[in-house]
Amino acid sequence: MSRFTLAAASALSLAAMFPAAPASAQFEQQSVQFFLAADVDGDERLTLDEFRTFIRLMADAGAPMSVRIDRLSAFRVAFAQVDTNGDGLATPAELRAAESRN
Repeated sequence: MSRFTLAAASALSLAAMFPAAPASAQFEQQSVQFFLAADVDGDERLTLDEFRTFIRLMADAGAPMSVRIDRLSAFRVAFAQVDTNGDGLATPAELRAAESRN
């Protein structure tokens, strides 16, 4: 499956991951684009550094929770909530799962 197909199918949305920041169509579409931009090595998984980039891109776009995470430098805390299996990588599936928990 291509990166585009996988990313589009995953419908990533950091804005919807947290209850304080309801999803909007704008952030849902941008989150896929930002995920792909942050995924430097193209493995469809984000390291903590790539996740930090993802959050900053979302914050720059105005996603409220991402703005808070960025302002508080709470990247590790947010990443730990997403990386539920503790392998040091955030996958689209983990992002979807985190979204559904909230």
